[in-house]
Amino acid sequence: MDRNEVVLLGSAGQRIITAGELLCLAGASAGCKATQKNDYPITVMRGHSVSEIILSDDEIDYTGIENPSVVVALAPEGVSRRKKMFAGLSKESVIIKAAGVELPPCQAAVIAVDFKSKKIRSQDYALAALAVLAQQDRILNMDMFHSALKHRFNMPTYETALSVVEKAVT
Repeated sequence: MDRNEVVLLGSAGQRIITAGELLCLAGASAGCKATQKNDYPITVMRGHSVSEIILSDDEIDYTGIENPSVVVALAPEGVSRRKKMFAGLSKESVIIKAAGVELPPCQAAVIAVDFKSKKIRSQDYALAALAVLAQQDRILNMDMFHSALKHRFNMPTYETALSVVEKAVT
């Protein structure tokens, strides 16, 4: 695996921080080291929500993210907060973006997902995006993702999360 950097960009209420935690748990289930840094304003239910995750086979000495492997862009507030990052993305980087979210110019491959047409609520976009990422077998796979879901959620919430995952990948 080496070192994989992921940046989740959304808005308040989209459970971006929880999705970052799930990604860390998924990595840990595969024996990786993990870090998570979050950025959000003090206001309640308004503004950006950003989570930066690093998964690595080796110790993580530096937690800064310079060229993320994956960017998940779910809301204009998050994209605006990290807009300078897009210019530096390489052709190897992948962006999973919610339909309707505008991106600054970049070289990364873009996977647009219409979560709304899949009847996924805004607060579940981040969870659904991780399911898409796992389905692509990038950074994590479905086994790692399911392990994280089981570890993080109680049974009723786990079952609800599974229904979101199913909608996202079909």
